[in-house]
Amino acid sequence: MLHLVIWLLASGCVTLCSPIHREYHLISEAKTWAQAQSYCRNSYTDLASVSNRDDMRRLVEIAAASGEGRSIWIGLKKGGVVGSWMWSVGEAQTTDYTNWASPPDSSYNCGGMRGDGKWLSASCEAVLPFVCQEGEGSSKMHVVLEEKSWRSAQGYCRQNYHDLASVSSQTENQALQQMLNESGPSTTTFWIGLFRDQWTWSDQSNSSFRYWESDQPNHDGECVLFDTFYETLWDRACGSSFPFYCYSAVTWRYVVRLELKSDSSLNLGDSATSEAILAQIQKRFEGARVQWRVQPDGTIFKKKE
Repeated sequence: MLHLVIWLLASGCVTLCSPIHREYHLISEAKTWAQAQSYCRNSYTDLASVSNRDDMRRLVEIAAASGEGRSIWIGLKKGGVVGSWMWSVGEAQTTDYTNWASPPDSSYNCGGMRGDGKWLSASCEAVLPFVCQEGEGSSKMHVVLEEKSWRSAQGYCRQNYHDLASVSSQTENQALQQMLNESGPSTTTFWIGLFRDQWTWSDQSNSSFRYWESDQPNHDGECVLFDTFYETLWDRACGSSFPFYCYSAVTWRYVVRLELKSDSSLNLGDSATSEAILAQIQKRFEGARVQWRVQPDGTIFKKKE
């Protein structure tokens, strides 16, 4: 029998590596998007990716401190193929959970939910009621019966709440379905935050965060500028020259001491045992990479007297 006790002074240590944190750098020299990408990859990690509004605010603060102009390249560029379905709140659809009524129509790029909980793809210009989410990761939703296009609904939710609703599990889907049943007939479709587009990040980040100006993208080009005044995205010709944001990836490391209590039959020197224990620890620190910290004598554990 093995008992795992975390946070006690103990006989073993694990190192936790947090998810990557981006440290942004504003380069004032004007370059084309491709030149900026090459510069960032040579000197830092890549052109800047943006995952949420906090990232945008950091970009604004950096520009304000430097006195740089308002139009600055970031790492978003139009690709050749319509991508996978994503969530407006800024997260790619990373879970396996979906609830499509039928395979989504390849000609439609926005998604809604019926009162029966099923998802449907539809033209983004269709006007429908919609559901807003109060905060990132929040389970509190607000049904808005006023009918709008998907982009208009997104703008309304971002101005008054946080974003269009996102769903990542059957439990969340059922909770939202119940709200919709209370708001109208089961045949009514409501916009949620599902969408897909052709824009991809230079570093292949799966961030679905888009914060376009209201009339953007308007097919001015296939590369993206961040406007630090309006805090919105604009498409521009990739051959135009602008300053740009790079980022360097920073990973935080933490050492956690732990104590293992086991019966005498457990061989803590066996690699299979240490790997099994590490797998248990990994579950407790989901989102971080966990590894053993090997002691100078080559062992992981020391018996506590």
